[in-house]
Amino acid sequence: MEKYQRIWDDAINRLKSNISQQSFDMFFSTPKKVYKVKNNKMYVIVQNNHEQFMLDKFYLKELVEMIAEVSGFNYDVKFITNDYVKNDQQAFDLTKPDPNLPKYYRGNLNTTYTFDRFVAGKSNRLAYMIALQVAERPGEVANPLYIFGGVGLGKTHLMQAIGNFILDDNPSSRILYCTSEKFIDDYRHATLDNNFEAFKEKYRNIDVLLIDDIQFLSKKEQTQTEFFNTFNELYNNNKQIVITSDRPASDLKDIMDRLTSRFEWGLQADIQIPDTQTRIEIMKKKLAGENINLDEFPEEVLEFIASKFNSNVRTLEGALKRLIFYATINNSDFTIELANEALRDLFKAEQKNSKIDVNNIIKEVGAYYDVSVADILSKKRKKNIAYARQVAMFLTRELTGSSFPKIGEAFSGRDHTTIMHGCEKIEKELKESAELKKAINDLKQALS
Repeated sequence: MEKYQRIWDDAINRLKSNISQQSFDMFFSTPKKVYKVKNNKMYVIVQNNHEQFMLDKFYLKELVEMIAEVSGFNYDVKFITNDYVKNDQQAFDLTKPDPNLPKYYRGNLNTTYTFDRFVAGKSNRLAYMIALQVAERPGEVANPLYIFGGVGLGKTHLMQAIGNFILDDNPSSRILYCTSEKFIDDYRHATLDNNFEAFKEKYRNIDVLLIDDIQFLSKKEQTQTEFFNTFNELYNNNKQIVITSDRPASDLKDIMDRLTSRFEWGLQADIQIPDTQTRIEIMKKKLAGENINLDEFPEEVLEFIASKFNSNVRTLEGALKRLIFYATINNSDFTIELANEALRDLFKAEQKNSKIDVNNIIKEVGAYYDVSVADILSKKRKKNIAYARQVAMFLTRELTGSSFPKIGEAFSGRDHTTIMHGCEKIEKELKESAELKKAINDLKQALS
């Protein structure tokens, strides 16, 4: 709470210059303690119900604005009395976790992955709102919740935020987070050791299953069957299931239909690459976490970094972290010049990645096969044009990981089944044609 207490105290110091000395002495001369921060809400202890009423009525809006100025983030504020604190702590005592629970039911979540540390913007707001509702009402709102999107966009953060929220509300909950690789590995060991009871106990005697990167169950037929049975057991007992993947459930390859159809029973939420403003807000949140005053970090530097890193959040945060370290060891101010110096090699890597988008892919394929971009995007069915179009579809799928519907949009609004057919045709031919294999390798080289 030390960080939040400091934010509150700084906000009060700013408020002091906006109100009369008499008002300040009446309501703020006695220091107030931040009790907790949960789901973007700051709980602040006041002396009594009268003070709670007066602060709510006359100072709440201004305090929220001051806190946003200091922290760079919009927190709601709730004033509470000691009676609230007492009841809250008694409720917590009643739900203390069983000390005999295996560690994997509570110890494998990253505690920094919370909703208040997740920056919601246009690219992820729907996923964020659904995840929050699932956390508040597990097993009721969207079961399963299926979150999909590219690498480093926050799927795991959002998934684990659900687990952390539920544990915070009810510490006795059995929350199991695992990757699909871990599920595969555990199933393999259960098979080798002939110890399926322990496996079932771990994966079925739980309240919430959070399973990451489900696409890696591809071609693991026996493991898929076991996951199918586990899914049914949890679902039928109203236990919450949350799944992440790099693609929509309908686009999963070599995973049995009866599984993918179940993944679509609840809700699917897409996370896209964040827009520039969201990237800036993400960096502001990161700076606040590093206890760096936003006044020390010019907006123009944030805008500059946001303009350079647009592939994923992980890369953006890594760049910011490096710049902070570089400025610290050189005892320098945060400037565009310093960012250029510190992040030069990362800029090059990002520029290389940014070449790999659908427009550049179509352009390169068109040049390779001597077909215009307009023809590739047209409805023309001439053999050489259709072939170049299918190669471009295949490479877009291969290099960007975009879903078939998304690729269809880029190719003049074609149906996702057309894209799927084109990709499958090229994939099949690749196994037999040395000429096509060379073409694909040449094109990948050109795009890299």
